[in-house]
Amino acid sequence: MFAHAIAHPGPARPQRVAAAVLALVALIGSSTVAAQVLTLAEALRLAVRDAPSLVAQDAALRSAREASLGAAELPDPKLIVGIENLPTESSERFSFTRDFMTMRKIGVMQEFPAGEKRELRGERAAAEVRKEGAVLAVAETNLRRDVALAWIECWIAERQWALLKDLEREAQLTSSAAQASLAGGKGQASDSLAARQALAQVADRILEARRAIDRSRTQMARWVGTAATQPLGDAPDFTRLAHKHESLLANLEGHPHLAMYGPMQAMADAELKLAEAAKRPDWSLEVTYAQRGAAYTNMLSIDVRIDLPIFEAKRQNPAISAKLAAVEQVRAQAEDAKRAHLAEIRAWLTDWHAALERVKRFEAEQMPLARERADVTLAAYRGGKAEIALVLDARRNEVETRLAHFQASADTARAWAQLNFILPGPFGKEPS
Repeated sequence: MFAHAIAHPGPARPQRVAAAVLALVALIGSSTVAAQVLTLAEALRLAVRDAPSLVAQDAALRSAREASLGAAELPDPKLIVGIENLPTESSERFSFTRDFMTMRKIGVMQEFPAGEKRELRGERAAAEVRKEGAVLAVAETNLRRDVALAWIECWIAERQWALLKDLEREAQLTSSAAQASLAGGKGQASDSLAARQALAQVADRILEARRAIDRSRTQMARWVGTAATQPLGDAPDFTRLAHKHESLLANLEGHPHLAMYGPMQAMADAELKLAEAAKRPDWSLEVTYAQRGAAYTNMLSIDVRIDLPIFEAKRQNPAISAKLAAVEQVRAQAEDAKRAHLAEIRAWLTDWHAALERVKRFEAEQMPLARERADVTLAAYRGGKAEIALVLDARRNEVETRLAHFQASADTARAWAQLNFILPGPFGKEPS
């Protein structure tokens, strides 16, 4: 049947084929357009993938990890090659074999630092690896937050521009009405001028919004490259956080911005213990084989060398005091960072809750009242019971109310970004 259908197509088959092709083209075109939309999640993915700052910090982490592999090992042995007691006078001068004291020697020397010191060096290196890993986590957290803020600033600027364009059209209608009223002998020249001035003010705000869009797009291009020119996708729900409030305010030591202080403290403690261990001497072993002239016997030498830390007051004790001060410094820095981080979280939570409440109040009270006042005043003006000045004042109040509502929405989005990217985790994760 299928072969028969191909050999004898019906009269409507070309139309059906053309319709199918057009539908396929339309589907492909719509998919392409959708793929070119820059959502916040996509911006974060592109930024994390291509960020030079993360590449640099990852290299620092790999460097610390490689350096830690040999931190607790013994030092490399040293090769000893030399000539002892080479005569410089008489007929035997510069001869390697005539004088019985002249020896050509070769040997090896190995230093043996105390096992405790090697263990402490290993602990310090391991702590540095953890610190670099924590710094990498902070860098990624900060990057995600900055990208989110840049995306949100662009979203805010574009929404504000669209709102102002709507207000501009309404202001143009009001200005036209004022001019018509003046031409009909019912208005005053000052009313027409006021309406034109209001229109000019909206136009100026539109220019400022356009500048904000361009600046935010430029800033976003720093992280996502040419994708910054794509239209923005839908905004996430700024009324919900990806983390519980308890997670934001508890277990602060696990937050990326504070996690680095634990390894830093471990590094400082290891440095202090190493300074204290310097009072205990290290030792080294040296073995050499010395060859003399054919008439003399060869020699084997074994030497043991031991450090003598006998000037503790001038050498070891000052070093210990310096490392002790460094330990206190790290502890104080960690506590200060913890307090500052906690204060920031509480401030952002306050801003977020306050902005949400303002948005609700604008939508429930102020915006309906401003809209109703503008409608009532306009109706009164059309009925000849109000002047155009009252209409302009009501319209101006409505414009400012709508812009204030939008500003509250923008404050909500900014506080949301600060809170949503304090902790690591996939973007868009709903609180459990």
